[in-house]
Amino acid sequence: MARLFFLLFALAFVSCASFDPAPGVTLEGEEHGAMTVAPDRPLVVRFSEPVVARTLRVRIVSLAVPNAIDFEGNLLDEQHPPDREAFQASTVLAYDGAAPDDPERTYGAAFALGADRATLTIDPDLSLSVTVPYLLLIEPGLSDEAGNVTVPRIRIPFIYPLEGGGKTRLATGYYYYLINVEFLAQQLRLYTHMRVDPDTGEWHAVMTNAGRRAAGNGRPGCPASCPASTPLCQLLNPELPSCVKPSDKQNKLTEFPDFVPDPTPPTGFKFEVTGFARDEADGSIAFGTAPFDMTITIGTGAVEVTTVGTVLAGKFVDSPTEPGRLIATGTLSVDAVKVNGTGTDPTKGSLQVMSLTPEEVADVAALGAPIPTE
Repeated sequence: MARLFFLLFALAFVSCASFDPAPGVTLEGEEHGAMTVAPDRPLVVRFSEPVVARTLRVRIVSLAVPNAIDFEGNLLDEQHPPDREAFQASTVLAYDGAAPDDPERTYGAAFALGADRATLTIDPDLSLSVTVPYLLLIEPGLSDEAGNVTVPRIRIPFIYPLEGGGKTRLATGYYYYLINVEFLAQQLRLYTHMRVDPDTGEWHAVMTNAGRRAAGNGRPGCPASCPASTPLCQLLNPELPSCVKPSDKQNKLTEFPDFVPDPTPPTGFKFEVTGFARDEADGSIAFGTAPFDMTITIGTGAVEVTTVGTVLAGKFVDSPTEPGRLIATGTLSVDAVKVNGTGTDPTKGSLQVMSLTPEEVADVAALGAPIPTE
């Protein structure tokens, strides 16, 4: 009984004690992943309380480099095996509060820790680029004056959206978008037809849901039959069995042939988007959208999700392995998400895109569901 009394007393004491968390971090001007300040302006990182300077380690990494982040969200130095050399190459700038004058640990910008140690102002040596997805990293171990430290990396993704178009080599044609959204861990797979004005960069797209459907079950290599619990054939993800559920996610862009255009409710949907593109001096193609609302269905249509003020932004580059193919990385930001008409929470996400060849478009159409163009 004495031991029980002591345990209850200890638990009561712990529950009554005030909780002092580790420092929180925000990036000034970042709203749902999109920056509202110009890319030539200094970045201001704000802390919820004064920090111990020597424990502050900051990086900004570019997610536009190949394999910068995998489909489990791991950065290059977190993957198995880790590629620390490539991760270092993806680092745009870095600050180490324990070695602020060491050019190997602090570089790429002028850094100024505020007198109150609650802000860090970063003035990059070179302006950050529009439509390149970046990630602000606060490394583990950031401490307040009471000794409370952060444990995992703090990650703040951000992008500078494109605000207008220009001459572009982005071509009218078919594209495939893979978008991972933080809200409910949703994934959007979209067969897309884009009509592009090469002189102004303005484009109009019809985006159509891509789903695992029975139309793909008859392809060579598929099982003769699949059980009712996993009724659909997949051929291109070796980490999944050959028979899968409709809800099983896509991991890589190259798995798109396992998905069929599905524009028809209750399982499918399509929507239209307008945007703009512009060729950049480095040979890449910046692109973005005007804000739009999008309504999608989940499952068999019992749940309807509407995203309000949706913006896509990213950058196309030439594929290093497939001549003529364009690939892109980017972000999604959403002002508010409504589920069956209710909700105000914002969200954000990441996207990858690839252009499709005429042969690939024909193979999709051969399954009985051509990609809609209107």
